[in-house]
Amino acid sequence: MSSGRHRLPSPTAATTRRLVLSPLGISAVVVALVVAAAIAVPLGIGALGCGDTRYLRVSATQSVAPVLREAATEFNAERPSYGGDCVYAQVDEIAPHRIMTALAGDDTDSGIAPHVWVPESSAWVELARMSAGGTRGIETDPPSLASSPVVMAAPEGTEGMPDPDATDWTLVLPGERDPERPLVMVDPNRGADGMAVMHAVRRHLGGGDAADTAMTDFVRDVQTDSAFGEIDLSAFFTGAHRDGARPAPVIVVPEQSVVSYNANRPGAAPPLLAHYPREGTVSLDYPYVTTTDTPSLRSAAADLYEVLRAGPHRDRLRELGFRDPGGEASAALADRTGIIAEPPPVHGDLTGDALLASVTDWNRLSMPSRTLVLADVSANMAEDLNGGGGESRMEAARQAALLGLGLFPDATDMGLWLMSEEYGEAGREEAAGMHRLGDAEEGREATRRQELVETAETIDVQGGGSRLYDNILNAYDEVQSAYDEEKINSVILLTAGQDEGSSDLSHAELVAALEDRFDPRRPVSLFIIAFGGQADREELRGVAAATSGSLFVTDDPDEIGDIFLSSISRRLCVPDCDN
Repeated sequence: MSSGRHRLPSPTAATTRRLVLSPLGISAVVVALVVAAAIAVPLGIGALGCGDTRYLRVSATQSVAPVLREAATEFNAERPSYGGDCVYAQVDEIAPHRIMTALAGDDTDSGIAPHVWVPESSAWVELARMSAGGTRGIETDPPSLASSPVVMAAPEGTEGMPDPDATDWTLVLPGERDPERPLVMVDPNRGADGMAVMHAVRRHLGGGDAADTAMTDFVRDVQTDSAFGEIDLSAFFTGAHRDGARPAPVIVVPEQSVVSYNANRPGAAPPLLAHYPREGTVSLDYPYVTTTDTPSLRSAAADLYEVLRAGPHRDRLRELGFRDPGGEASAALADRTGIIAEPPPVHGDLTGDALLASVTDWNRLSMPSRTLVLADVSANMAEDLNGGGGESRMEAARQAALLGLGLFPDATDMGLWLMSEEYGEAGREEAAGMHRLGDAEEGREATRRQELVETAETIDVQGGGSRLYDNILNAYDEVQSAYDEEKINSVILLTAGQDEGSSDLSHAELVAALEDRFDPRRPVSLFIIAFGGQADREELRGVAAATSGSLFVTDDPDEIGDIFLSSISRRLCVPDCDN
Protein backbone atom coordinates (compact mmCIF):
# COMPACT_ATOMS: atom_id res chain seq x y z
CA MET A 1 0.00 0.00 0.00
CA SER A 2 1.41 3.36 -1.00
CA SER A 3 2.34 5.87 1.62
CA GLY A 4 0.33 9.08 1.85
CA ARG A 5 3.20 10.96 3.52
CA HIS A 6 5.00 12.02 0.29
CA ARG A 7 2.17 13.04 -1.99
CA LEU A 8 2.19 16.02 -4.34
CA PRO A 9 0.44 19.11 -2.96
CA SER A 10 -3.20 19.46 -3.91
CA PRO A 11 -4.58 22.58 -5.73
CA THR A 12 -6.25 23.55 -2.48
CA ALA A 13 -2.92 23.53 -0.71
CA ALA A 14 -1.29 25.70 -3.41
CA THR A 15 -4.09 28.26 -3.19
CA THR A 16 -3.70 28.39 0.56
CA ARG A 17 0.01 29.14 0.29
CA ARG A 18 -0.62 32.11 -2.09
CA LEU A 19 -3.15 33.55 0.37
CA VAL A 20 -0.77 33.14 3.30
CA LEU A 21 1.94 35.18 1.49
CA SER A 22 -0.37 38.16 0.92
CA PRO A 23 -0.66 40.98 3.56
CA LEU A 24 -4.16 39.86 4.35
CA GLY A 25 -2.89 36.33 4.61
CA ILE A 26 -0.15 37.35 7.08
CA SER A 27 -2.75 38.97 9.35
CA ALA A 28 -4.91 35.92 9.07
CA VAL A 29 -2.00 33.69 10.05
CA VAL A 30 -1.36 35.78 13.18
CA VAL A 31 -5.00 35.42 14.20
CA ALA A 32 -4.94 31.73 13.33
CA LEU A 33 -1.88 31.13 15.48
CA VAL A 34 -3.54 32.75 18.47
CA VAL A 35 -6.63 30.60 18.00
CA ALA A 36 -4.53 27.47 17.40
CA ALA A 37 -2.85 27.94 20.76
CA ALA A 38 -6.19 27.34 22.44
CA ILE A 39 -7.49 24.46 20.35
CA ALA A 40 -6.41 20.95 19.43
CA VAL A 41 -3.58 20.30 17.00
CA PRO A 42 -5.84 18.59 14.42
CA LEU A 43 -7.76 21.81 13.83
CA GLY A 44 -4.45 23.53 13.17
CA ILE A 45 -3.73 20.91 10.53
CA GLY A 46 -7.06 21.69 8.88
CA ALA A 47 -6.18 25.39 8.79
CA LEU A 48 -3.02 24.62 6.79
CA GLY A 49 -4.76 23.37 3.66
CA CYS A 50 -6.70 20.20 4.47
CA GLY A 51 -10.02 19.72 2.77
CA ASP A 52 -11.08 17.97 5.93
CA THR A 53 -9.43 16.48 9.04
CA ARG A 54 -10.02 12.83 9.78
CA TYR A 55 -9.13 11.06 13.00
CA LEU A 56 -7.51 7.64 12.85
CA ARG A 57 -8.75 6.05 16.05
CA VAL A 58 -6.24 3.54 17.39
CA SER A 59 -7.07 1.32 20.37
CA ALA A 60 -4.20 -0.61 21.95
CA THR A 61 -3.81 -2.90 24.91
CA GLN A 62 -2.24 -1.17 27.89
CA SER A 63 1.21 -2.74 27.66
CA VAL A 64 1.90 -1.68 24.04
CA ALA A 65 0.02 1.63 24.12
CA PRO A 66 3.14 3.72 24.98
CA VAL A 67 4.87 2.59 21.79
CA LEU A 68 1.74 3.26 19.72
CA ARG A 69 1.56 6.78 21.14
CA GLU A 70 5.19 7.45 20.28
CA ALA A 71 4.63 6.19 16.73
CA ALA A 72 1.45 8.27 16.40
CA THR A 73 3.33 11.41 17.44
CA GLU A 74 5.91 10.77 14.72
CA PHE A 75 3.17 10.03 12.18
CA ASN A 76 1.24 13.22 13.03
CA ALA A 77 4.38 15.36 12.85
CA GLU A 78 4.54 14.75 9.08
CA ARG A 79 0.95 16.03 8.66
CA PRO A 80 -0.03 13.30 6.21
CA SER A 81 -2.91 13.84 3.80
CA TYR A 82 -4.89 11.42 1.69
CA GLY A 83 -7.02 12.69 -1.19
CA GLY A 84 -6.78 16.20 0.21
CA ASP A 85 -7.85 15.17 3.73
CA CYS A 86 -5.44 15.32 6.64
CA VAL A 87 -5.38 12.38 9.03
CA TYR A 88 -4.49 12.65 12.71
CA ALA A 89 -3.82 9.46 14.69
CA GLN A 90 -5.23 9.22 18.22
CA VAL A 91 -4.29 6.35 20.55
CA ASP A 92 -6.35 5.20 23.51
CA GLU A 93 -6.51 2.19 25.84
CA ILE A 94 -9.86 0.40 25.87
CA ALA A 95 -10.30 -3.15 27.15
CA PRO A 96 -10.28 -5.65 24.26
CA HIS A 97 -13.62 -7.19 25.20
CA ARG A 98 -15.28 -3.79 24.78
CA ILE A 99 -13.67 -3.30 21.37
CA MET A 100 -14.73 -6.80 20.32
CA THR A 101 -18.32 -6.05 21.36
CA ALA A 102 -18.30 -2.74 19.48
CA LEU A 103 -16.92 -4.35 16.31
CA ALA A 104 -19.57 -7.06 16.56
CA GLY A 105 -22.24 -4.36 16.55
CA ASP A 106 -23.56 -5.18 20.01
CA ASP A 107 -22.38 -2.04 21.81
CA THR A 108 -24.66 0.99 21.88
CA ASP A 109 -21.57 3.17 22.34
CA SER A 110 -20.39 2.73 18.76
CA GLY A 111 -17.98 5.65 19.18
CA ILE A 112 -15.39 3.35 20.75
CA ALA A 113 -15.00 1.18 17.62
CA PRO A 114 -11.47 1.94 16.36
CA HIS A 115 -10.00 2.08 12.88
CA VAL A 116 -6.88 0.26 14.12
CA TRP A 117 -6.98 -2.29 16.92
CA VAL A 118 -3.97 -3.77 18.74
CA PRO A 119 -5.26 -6.31 21.31
CA GLU A 120 -2.85 -8.63 23.09
CA SER A 121 -3.88 -11.63 21.01
CA SER A 122 -5.40 -12.66 17.70
CA ALA A 123 -7.84 -14.67 19.81
CA TRP A 124 -9.84 -11.45 20.19
CA VAL A 125 -9.84 -10.95 16.44
CA GLU A 126 -11.16 -14.46 15.89
CA LEU A 127 -13.88 -13.96 18.48
CA ALA A 128 -14.91 -10.74 16.72
CA ARG A 129 -14.99 -12.47 13.34
CA MET A 130 -17.05 -15.37 14.71
CA SER A 131 -19.76 -12.97 15.87
CA ALA A 132 -22.73 -12.25 13.64
CA GLY A 133 -21.77 -8.66 12.84
CA GLY A 134 -18.03 -8.66 13.26
CA THR A 135 -16.63 -9.94 9.96
CA ARG A 136 -17.00 -6.84 7.85
CA GLY A 137 -13.94 -4.62 7.67
CA ILE A 138 -11.67 -6.73 9.91
CA GLU A 139 -8.37 -7.87 8.44
CA THR A 140 -8.11 -11.63 8.02
CA ASP A 141 -4.32 -11.87 8.43
CA PRO A 142 -3.07 -8.93 10.51
CA PRO A 143 0.68 -8.54 11.08
CA SER A 144 2.13 -9.04 14.56
CA LEU A 145 3.97 -6.22 16.34
CA ALA A 146 5.56 -8.39 19.06
CA SER A 147 5.00 -11.55 21.07
CA SER A 148 5.00 -12.69 24.69
CA PRO A 149 4.31 -16.22 25.99
CA VAL A 150 1.80 -16.78 28.79
CA VAL A 151 3.69 -17.89 31.92
CA MET A 152 3.17 -18.50 35.63
CA ALA A 153 4.94 -15.92 37.80
CA ALA A 154 6.05 -16.49 41.39
CA PRO A 155 8.72 -15.04 43.68
CA GLU A 156 12.13 -16.63 43.51
CA GLY A 157 12.32 -19.48 46.06
CA THR A 158 8.54 -19.95 46.38
CA GLU A 159 7.89 -23.17 48.29
CA GLY A 160 6.40 -25.91 46.16
CA MET A 161 7.25 -24.28 42.82
CA PRO A 162 9.19 -26.43 40.35
CA ASP A 163 12.07 -25.17 38.25
CA PRO A 164 11.05 -22.50 35.70
CA ASP A 165 11.58 -24.90 32.79
CA ALA A 166 9.99 -27.92 34.54
CA THR A 167 6.53 -26.51 35.26
CA ASP A 168 3.24 -28.13 34.23
CA TRP A 169 -0.18 -26.56 33.76
CA THR A 170 -1.45 -28.91 36.46
CA LEU A 171 0.06 -26.45 38.94
CA VAL A 172 -3.03 -24.26 38.51
CA LEU A 173 -5.36 -27.02 39.76
CA PRO A 174 -6.52 -27.24 43.39
CA GLY A 175 -4.45 -29.76 45.31
CA GLU A 176 -1.34 -29.22 43.19
CA ARG A 177 -0.06 -26.29 45.24
CA ASP A 178 -0.26 -25.09 48.84
CA PRO A 179 -4.04 -24.82 49.51
CA GLU A 180 -3.40 -21.43 51.11
CA ARG A 181 -1.48 -20.15 48.06
CA PRO A 182 -3.95 -18.48 45.68
CA LEU A 183 -3.81 -18.67 41.92
CA VAL A 184 -4.48 -15.35 40.22
CA MET A 185 -5.47 -15.11 36.57
CA VAL A 186 -7.40 -12.67 34.43
CA ASP A 187 -11.07 -13.42 33.82
CA PRO A 188 -11.14 -15.19 30.41
CA ASN A 189 -13.73 -12.64 29.27
CA ARG A 190 -11.13 -9.92 29.82
CA GLY A 191 -7.82 -11.41 28.69
CA ALA A 192 -6.38 -14.02 26.34
CA ASP A 193 -4.01 -15.20 29.10
CA GLY A 194 -7.11 -16.25 31.07
CA MET A 195 -8.46 -18.03 27.99
CA ALA A 196 -5.12 -19.86 27.73
CA VAL A 197 -5.45 -21.17 31.30
CA MET A 198 -8.98 -22.47 30.72
CA HIS A 199 -7.88 -24.16 27.51
CA ALA A 200 -4.89 -25.77 29.22
CA VAL A 201 -7.02 -27.07 32.10
CA ARG A 202 -9.65 -28.50 29.76
CA ARG A 203 -7.00 -30.14 27.58
CA HIS A 204 -5.49 -31.75 30.69
CA LEU A 205 -8.82 -32.87 32.19
CA GLY A 206 -10.44 -34.08 28.97
CA GLY A 207 -14.19 -34.59 28.65
CA GLY A 208 -16.91 -36.43 30.55
CA ASP A 209 -18.68 -36.01 33.87
CA ALA A 210 -15.58 -36.49 36.03
CA ALA A 211 -13.65 -33.91 33.98
CA ASP A 212 -16.53 -31.43 34.22
CA THR A 213 -16.60 -31.88 37.99
CA ALA A 214 -12.85 -31.23 38.19
CA MET A 215 -13.24 -28.17 35.97
CA THR A 216 -15.97 -26.91 38.28
CA ASP A 217 -13.65 -27.36 41.26
CA PHE A 218 -10.94 -25.37 39.46
CA VAL A 219 -13.22 -22.46 38.54
CA ARG A 220 -14.69 -22.32 42.05
CA ASP A 221 -11.17 -22.21 43.47
CA VAL A 222 -9.83 -19.44 41.25
CA GLN A 223 -12.77 -17.17 40.48
CA THR A 224 -12.61 -15.18 43.73
CA ASP A 225 -9.05 -14.10 42.88
CA SER A 226 -9.60 -13.49 39.16
CA ALA A 227 -8.78 -10.06 37.73
CA PHE A 228 -10.90 -7.99 35.35
CA GLY A 229 -8.11 -6.45 33.30
CA GLU A 230 -4.38 -6.55 32.69
CA ILE A 231 -2.72 -7.65 35.92
CA ASP A 232 -0.37 -5.22 37.63
CA LEU A 233 2.18 -7.43 39.40
CA SER A 234 3.40 -4.55 41.56
CA ALA A 235 -0.02 -4.51 43.26
CA PHE A 236 0.63 -8.04 44.57
CA PHE A 237 4.31 -7.75 45.43
CA THR A 238 4.89 -4.42 47.16
CA GLY A 239 7.68 -5.47 49.49
CA ALA A 240 5.59 -4.46 52.51
CA HIS A 241 5.38 -7.05 55.28
CA ARG A 242 1.84 -8.29 55.92
CA ASP A 243 1.22 -10.15 59.18
CA GLY A 244 -1.10 -13.11 58.74
CA ALA A 245 -1.31 -12.68 54.98
CA ARG A 246 -1.80 -15.65 52.70
CA PRO A 247 1.30 -17.04 50.96
CA ALA A 248 2.41 -15.15 47.85
CA PRO A 249 0.20 -16.05 44.89
CA VAL A 250 1.08 -17.78 41.65
CA ILE A 251 -0.04 -15.41 38.89
CA VAL A 252 -0.65 -16.22 35.22
CA VAL A 253 0.52 -13.31 33.06
CA PRO A 254 2.39 -12.56 29.84
CA GLU A 255 6.16 -12.92 30.20
CA GLN A 256 6.46 -9.20 29.41
CA SER A 257 4.69 -8.38 32.68
CA VAL A 258 7.38 -10.26 34.62
CA VAL A 259 10.13 -8.37 32.79
CA SER A 260 8.46 -5.02 33.42
CA TYR A 261 7.86 -5.78 37.11
CA ASN A 262 11.45 -6.91 37.72
CA ALA A 263 12.82 -3.82 35.99
CA ASN A 264 10.74 -1.40 38.09
CA ARG A 265 10.09 -3.19 41.40
CA PRO A 266 10.85 -1.48 44.71
CA GLY A 267 14.01 -2.72 46.37
CA ALA A 268 12.10 -4.59 49.11
CA ALA A 269 9.78 -6.35 46.66
CA PRO A 270 10.84 -9.89 45.64
CA PRO A 271 12.13 -10.61 42.15
CA LEU A 272 9.81 -12.85 40.13
CA LEU A 273 10.58 -15.89 38.01
CA ALA A 274 8.64 -16.79 34.88
CA HIS A 275 7.65 -20.47 34.80
CA TYR A 276 7.10 -21.95 31.33
CA PRO A 277 4.65 -24.90 31.04
CA ARG A 278 6.33 -27.89 29.45
CA GLU A 279 3.14 -28.94 27.65
CA GLY A 280 3.27 -25.73 25.66
CA THR A 281 1.70 -22.34 26.22
CA VAL A 282 -0.03 -19.66 24.17
CA SER A 283 2.07 -16.89 22.69
CA LEU A 284 0.32 -13.51 22.64
CA ASP A 285 0.97 -11.91 19.26
CA TYR A 286 -0.26 -8.27 19.53
CA PRO A 287 -1.78 -8.07 16.03
CA TYR A 288 -2.06 -4.77 14.18
CA VAL A 289 -5.64 -4.98 12.92
CA THR A 290 -7.15 -2.53 10.45
CA THR A 291 -10.93 -2.48 10.94
CA THR A 292 -12.07 0.34 8.64
CA ASP A 293 -13.23 0.21 5.01
CA THR A 294 -12.60 3.94 4.39
CA PRO A 295 -9.78 4.17 1.78
CA SER A 296 -8.05 7.23 3.27
CA LEU A 297 -8.06 5.73 6.78
CA ARG A 298 -6.84 2.36 5.51
CA SER A 299 -3.94 4.17 3.79
CA ALA A 300 -3.20 6.08 6.98
CA ALA A 301 -3.31 2.86 9.00
CA ALA A 302 -0.81 1.27 6.60
CA ASP A 303 1.50 4.26 6.92
CA LEU A 304 1.28 4.23 10.73
CA TYR A 305 2.25 0.56 10.64
CA GLU A 306 5.32 1.44 8.56
CA VAL A 307 6.29 3.96 11.25
CA LEU A 308 5.90 1.28 13.91
CA ARG A 309 8.12 -1.12 11.98
CA ALA A 310 11.01 1.33 12.04
CA GLY A 311 13.98 0.54 14.24
CA PRO A 312 13.37 2.94 17.15
CA HIS A 313 9.86 1.66 17.87
CA ARG A 314 10.86 -1.96 17.41
CA ASP A 315 13.70 -1.39 19.87
CA ARG A 316 11.28 0.29 22.28
CA LEU A 317 9.07 -2.83 22.30
CA ARG A 318 12.12 -4.91 23.12
CA GLU A 319 13.04 -2.53 25.95
CA LEU A 320 9.57 -3.01 27.42
CA GLY A 321 10.13 -6.77 27.59
CA PHE A 322 8.48 -8.05 24.43
CA ARG A 323 9.88 -10.72 22.15
CA ASP A 324 10.01 -10.30 18.39
CA PRO A 325 6.93 -11.53 16.48
CA GLY A 326 8.57 -14.90 15.83
CA GLY A 327 9.21 -15.49 19.55
CA GLU A 328 12.92 -14.67 19.54
CA ALA A 329 14.34 -12.77 22.53
CA SER A 330 16.53 -9.80 21.71
CA ALA A 331 19.93 -9.45 23.34
CA ALA A 332 18.44 -6.85 25.69
CA LEU A 333 15.65 -9.20 26.72
CA ALA A 334 17.96 -12.19 27.14
CA ASP A 335 19.84 -10.33 29.87
CA ARG A 336 16.72 -9.62 31.92
CA THR A 337 16.14 -11.18 35.34
CA GLY A 338 13.60 -13.95 35.78
CA ILE A 339 13.13 -15.23 32.23
CA ILE A 340 14.50 -17.94 29.96
CA ALA A 341 15.58 -16.42 26.67
CA GLU A 342 15.19 -19.59 24.61
CA PRO A 343 11.72 -19.61 22.98
CA PRO A 344 9.40 -21.82 25.09
CA PRO A 345 7.19 -24.49 23.52
CA VAL A 346 4.02 -22.83 22.24
CA HIS A 347 0.96 -24.01 20.34
CA GLY A 348 -1.74 -22.45 18.23
CA ASP A 349 -4.63 -24.52 19.55
CA LEU A 350 -6.53 -21.62 21.11
CA THR A 351 -8.74 -21.04 18.07
CA GLY A 352 -12.24 -21.81 16.86
CA ASP A 353 -14.27 -24.15 19.03
CA ALA A 354 -11.51 -24.44 21.65
CA LEU A 355 -11.49 -20.66 22.03
CA LEU A 356 -15.25 -20.46 22.48
CA ALA A 357 -15.24 -23.42 24.85
CA SER A 358 -12.65 -21.81 27.12
CA VAL A 359 -14.80 -18.71 27.55
CA THR A 360 -18.12 -20.57 27.71
CA ASP A 361 -16.92 -23.02 30.37
CA TRP A 362 -15.78 -20.16 32.56
CA ASN A 363 -18.97 -18.15 32.11
CA ARG A 364 -21.29 -21.03 32.89
CA LEU A 365 -19.36 -22.17 35.94
CA SER A 366 -18.67 -18.72 37.39
CA MET A 367 -22.10 -17.28 36.65
CA PRO A 368 -24.04 -16.48 39.85
CA SER A 369 -26.88 -18.79 40.82
CA ARG A 370 -30.49 -18.26 41.67
CA THR A 371 -31.71 -21.41 43.39
CA LEU A 372 -34.56 -22.57 45.57
CA VAL A 373 -33.62 -25.38 47.96
CA LEU A 374 -36.45 -27.83 48.59
CA ALA A 375 -35.72 -29.88 51.74
CA ASP A 376 -37.64 -33.02 52.64
CA VAL A 377 -38.54 -33.22 56.35
CA SER A 378 -41.12 -36.01 56.01
CA ALA A 379 -41.16 -39.18 58.13
CA ASN A 380 -38.97 -41.03 55.63
CA MET A 381 -36.08 -38.69 56.47
CA ALA A 382 -35.87 -40.20 59.97
CA GLU A 383 -34.78 -43.59 58.63
CA ASP A 384 -31.18 -44.81 58.56
CA LEU A 385 -29.15 -43.59 55.62
CA ASN A 386 -27.73 -46.99 54.73
CA GLY A 387 -29.72 -49.40 56.88
CA GLY A 388 -26.77 -50.12 59.11
CA GLY A 389 -27.93 -48.25 62.18
CA GLY A 390 -25.77 -45.22 61.46
CA GLU A 391 -26.80 -41.66 60.90
CA SER A 392 -30.22 -40.81 59.56
CA ARG A 393 -31.14 -39.36 56.21
CA MET A 394 -31.99 -36.13 58.03
CA GLU A 395 -28.48 -35.91 59.50
CA ALA A 396 -26.99 -36.45 56.02
CA ALA A 397 -29.28 -33.78 54.57
CA ARG A 398 -28.12 -31.38 57.28
CA GLN A 399 -24.50 -31.97 56.29
CA ALA A 400 -25.38 -31.54 52.63
CA ALA A 401 -27.16 -28.24 53.26
CA LEU A 402 -24.26 -26.82 55.27
CA LEU A 403 -21.70 -27.97 52.72
CA GLY A 404 -23.74 -26.62 49.84
CA LEU A 405 -24.05 -23.23 51.51
CA GLY A 406 -20.26 -23.05 51.67
CA LEU A 407 -19.90 -23.73 47.95
CA PHE A 408 -22.14 -20.91 46.72
CA PRO A 409 -20.70 -17.36 46.60
CA ASP A 410 -22.29 -14.29 48.18
CA ALA A 411 -23.82 -13.22 44.84
CA THR A 412 -26.09 -16.29 44.89
CA ASP A 413 -29.81 -15.73 45.35
CA MET A 414 -31.18 -18.56 47.51
CA GLY A 415 -34.42 -19.50 49.17
CA LEU A 416 -35.52 -22.50 51.28
CA TRP A 417 -38.75 -24.51 51.40
CA LEU A 418 -39.35 -27.37 53.85
CA MET A 419 -41.81 -30.03 52.68
CA SER A 420 -44.05 -32.27 54.75
CA GLU A 421 -47.78 -32.95 55.07
CA GLU A 422 -47.47 -31.70 58.64
CA TYR A 423 -47.28 -28.13 57.34
CA GLY A 424 -50.97 -28.14 56.43
CA GLU A 425 -52.82 -27.96 53.15
CA ALA A 426 -49.87 -26.61 51.13
CA GLY A 427 -47.61 -29.39 52.39
CA ARG A 428 -44.69 -27.04 52.85
CA GLU A 429 -43.26 -24.17 54.86
CA GLU A 430 -41.53 -21.34 52.97
CA ALA A 431 -38.72 -20.95 55.49
CA ALA A 432 -36.79 -18.30 53.54
CA GLY A 433 -37.71 -16.33 50.42
CA MET A 434 -35.28 -15.78 47.61
CA HIS A 435 -32.53 -13.39 48.73
CA ARG A 436 -28.84 -12.75 48.09
CA LEU A 437 -26.65 -14.87 50.37
CA GLY A 438 -24.23 -12.09 51.20
CA ASP A 439 -26.88 -9.54 52.12
CA ALA A 440 -29.20 -9.06 55.07
CA GLU A 441 -32.88 -8.43 54.57
CA GLU A 442 -34.13 -4.99 55.55
CA GLY A 443 -34.32 -4.62 59.30
CA ARG A 444 -32.16 -7.67 60.03
CA GLU A 445 -28.51 -7.94 60.98
CA ALA A 446 -27.79 -11.52 59.88
CA THR A 447 -27.10 -12.19 56.21
CA ARG A 448 -29.21 -14.71 54.33
CA ARG A 449 -26.28 -17.14 54.48
CA GLN A 450 -26.10 -16.86 58.27
CA GLU A 451 -29.86 -17.37 58.55
CA LEU A 452 -29.78 -20.47 56.34
CA VAL A 453 -26.82 -21.92 58.25
CA GLU A 454 -28.78 -21.56 61.47
CA THR A 455 -31.82 -23.19 59.86
CA ALA A 456 -29.74 -26.04 58.45
CA GLU A 457 -28.16 -26.72 61.84
CA THR A 458 -31.54 -27.05 63.53
CA ILE A 459 -33.64 -28.59 60.76
CA ASP A 460 -35.46 -31.72 61.91
CA VAL A 461 -38.00 -34.30 60.80
CA GLN A 462 -41.63 -33.13 60.98
CA GLY A 463 -43.26 -36.44 59.98
CA GLY A 464 -46.01 -37.26 57.53
CA GLY A 465 -45.69 -37.71 53.78
CA SER A 466 -43.46 -35.54 51.61
CA ARG A 467 -45.98 -34.28 49.01
CA LEU A 468 -42.90 -34.68 46.83
CA TYR A 469 -44.39 -34.32 43.35
CA ASP A 470 -46.67 -31.41 44.24
CA ASN A 471 -43.82 -29.53 45.90
CA ILE A 472 -41.40 -30.13 43.03
CA LEU A 473 -43.81 -28.54 40.56
CA ASN A 474 -44.64 -25.63 42.88
CA ALA A 475 -40.94 -24.92 43.48
CA TYR A 476 -40.22 -25.12 39.75
CA ASP A 477 -43.00 -22.66 38.98
CA GLU A 478 -41.71 -20.31 41.70
CA VAL A 479 -38.22 -20.12 40.17
CA GLN A 480 -39.43 -19.95 36.58
CA SER A 481 -41.94 -17.18 37.28
CA ALA A 482 -39.16 -14.74 38.29
CA TYR A 483 -36.43 -16.03 35.93
CA ASP A 484 -33.17 -14.05 36.06
CA GLU A 485 -31.32 -13.86 32.74
CA GLU A 486 -28.06 -12.98 34.49
CA LYS A 487 -28.00 -16.09 36.69
CA ILE A 488 -28.21 -19.87 36.58
CA ASN A 489 -31.77 -20.69 37.70
CA SER A 490 -32.40 -24.01 39.43
CA VAL A 491 -34.18 -26.03 42.09
CA ILE A 492 -32.06 -28.20 44.42
CA LEU A 493 -33.99 -31.03 46.05
CA LEU A 494 -32.72 -32.81 49.19
CA THR A 495 -35.00 -35.79 49.75
CA ALA A 496 -35.61 -39.37 50.82
CA GLY A 497 -36.91 -39.74 47.28
CA GLN A 498 -40.37 -41.19 47.95
CA ASP A 499 -43.78 -39.68 47.32
CA GLU A 500 -45.85 -42.74 48.34
CA GLY A 501 -49.08 -41.27 47.00
CA SER A 502 -48.94 -38.16 49.19
CA SER A 503 -49.27 -35.76 46.24
CA ASP A 504 -52.29 -34.84 44.14
CA LEU A 505 -50.06 -35.17 41.07
CA SER A 506 -48.96 -38.55 39.76
CA HIS A 507 -45.40 -39.16 38.60
CA ALA A 508 -46.47 -39.15 34.96
CA GLU A 509 -48.37 -35.88 35.39
CA LEU A 510 -45.37 -34.24 37.04
CA VAL A 511 -42.99 -35.28 34.27
CA ALA A 512 -45.43 -34.09 31.59
CA ALA A 513 -45.88 -30.74 33.36
CA LEU A 514 -42.12 -30.20 33.69
CA GLU A 515 -41.49 -31.13 30.05
CA ASP A 516 -44.15 -28.63 29.02
CA ARG A 517 -42.68 -25.87 31.20
CA PHE A 518 -38.98 -26.39 30.37
CA ASP A 519 -37.72 -23.67 28.01
CA PRO A 520 -34.21 -24.27 26.56
CA ARG A 521 -33.79 -20.51 26.06
CA ARG A 522 -34.62 -19.83 29.74
CA PRO A 523 -33.67 -23.11 31.40
CA VAL A 524 -34.60 -23.93 34.99
CA SER A 525 -33.01 -27.26 35.95
CA LEU A 526 -33.83 -29.59 38.82
CA PHE A 527 -30.92 -31.14 40.75
CA ILE A 528 -32.00 -34.01 43.00
CA ILE A 529 -29.88 -35.43 45.84
CA ALA A 530 -31.64 -38.48 47.28
CA PHE A 531 -30.44 -40.04 50.54
CA GLY A 532 -30.59 -43.80 51.01
CA GLY A 533 -31.05 -46.78 48.75
CA GLN A 534 -34.85 -46.79 49.13
CA ALA A 535 -35.28 -43.77 46.83
CA ASP A 536 -37.42 -44.31 43.74
CA ARG A 537 -34.49 -43.97 41.35
CA GLU A 538 -36.20 -44.43 38.01
CA GLU A 539 -39.03 -42.09 38.86
CA LEU A 540 -36.64 -39.42 40.15
CA ARG A 541 -34.40 -39.83 37.10
CA GLY A 542 -37.35 -39.12 34.83
CA VAL A 543 -38.22 -36.00 36.82
CA ALA A 544 -34.67 -34.64 36.59
CA ALA A 545 -34.33 -35.49 32.89
CA ALA A 546 -37.45 -33.46 32.06
CA THR A 547 -35.53 -30.29 33.03
CA SER A 548 -32.03 -31.25 31.76
CA GLY A 549 -31.19 -31.73 35.43
CA SER A 550 -29.52 -34.54 37.34
CA LEU A 551 -30.13 -37.18 39.98
CA PHE A 552 -27.63 -38.33 42.61
CA VAL A 553 -28.51 -41.12 45.06
CA THR A 554 -26.13 -41.71 47.96
CA ASP A 555 -25.86 -43.57 51.22
CA ASP A 556 -22.35 -42.23 51.93
CA PRO A 557 -22.08 -38.77 53.55
CA ASP A 558 -18.49 -38.47 52.31
CA GLU A 559 -19.79 -38.28 48.74
CA ILE A 560 -21.81 -35.15 49.32
CA GLY A 561 -19.06 -32.67 48.42
CA ASP A 562 -18.41 -34.38 45.08
CA ILE A 563 -22.15 -34.57 44.44
CA PHE A 564 -22.55 -30.81 44.81
CA LEU A 565 -19.61 -30.15 42.49
CA SER A 566 -21.07 -32.59 39.98
CA SER A 567 -24.42 -30.83 40.20
CA ILE A 568 -22.82 -27.47 39.55
CA SER A 569 -20.82 -28.92 36.64
CA ARG A 570 -24.08 -29.79 34.90
CA ARG A 571 -24.22 -26.12 33.93
CA LEU A 572 -21.78 -27.01 31.17
CA CYS A 573 -24.33 -29.12 29.29
CA VAL A 574 -27.67 -27.39 30.01
CA PRO A 575 -30.06 -27.41 28.18
CA ASP A 576 -28.84 -30.57 26.40
CA CYS A 577 -27.71 -32.77 29.29
CA ASP A 578 -28.01 -36.53 29.13
CA ASN A 579 -29.21 -38.08 32.38
